[in-house]
Amino acid sequence: MLPVDLQILKYILFEKPIYHFKIKPYLHWSHYQSLEQQLVDYKRDPRMKYKSLEELDYTIFDLETTGFLPEIGHEIISIGAIRINGLDACHRKTFHQVIRPIRPVNNQTLRLTGLTREGLRNASPFIDGFQNFLDYSEGSVLVAHPAKFDMRFLQSMLKRWKLPVYSPPVIDSHLLAQWLLPSDKHQLDPLLKYFGIEKRDRHHALNDAIMTAELFRQLLYMTLNLHIETFGELEKILQKQKKAKQEE
Repeated sequence: MLPVDLQILKYILFEKPIYHFKIKPYLHWSHYQSLEQQLVDYKRDPRMKYKSLEELDYTIFDLETTGFLPEIGHEIISIGAIRINGLDACHRKTFHQVIRPIRPVNNQTLRLTGLTREGLRNASPFIDGFQNFLDYSEGSVLVAHPAKFDMRFLQSMLKRWKLPVYSPPVIDSHLLAQWLLPSDKHQLDPLLKYFGIEKRDRHHALNDAIMTAELFRQLLYMTLNLHIETFGELEKILQKQKKAKQEE
């Protein structure tokens, strides 16, 4: 694999213009324009900050990508999610969407994710996959581990597709774990072991989302036991935690 600086140069000089050329036909689709308008009209519910953490709907999601740097053209190739209400472990509705990339996917990524070239060729483009995810998660708080990675990827993909910014309410379960368990490791695998959560095959977006949901429920129990009861209260704590981590 090329060093990052050469990947950036390659992307700017060669791949970015090709990428824009390949997505151009999609920009005239009626459902692209519908998605664009939906994002323009999107407004976060101002009442959400007063809602109880036990009553909210949560969409816990995970992305599989072709790399770690969306700024140089790495893409989302699958989204997995599970939607729960409060602490309820029952009646969960899952979501899994494979997304057709614009650029070729290397063999290492295919082996890691278990996806196939044929499956990716037959998958939906990003705009359709994201629309489906938007419909699925409507009215809920998004949760990811770590959310800063997944949200950065989503925002970068939207920008690349010339779509508006998407700013839903989000809980970063990695940041929440750092606040609740300051002396422990906060990556997904150590936390699954810490809480005795059954481990599924990793690097499958839906599997990772389900495991993160189990983890999030445990963290939510701990949060409520500290008498943090509303989304607004938790949001303020996580903002302070984020600022403290940035200043370290």
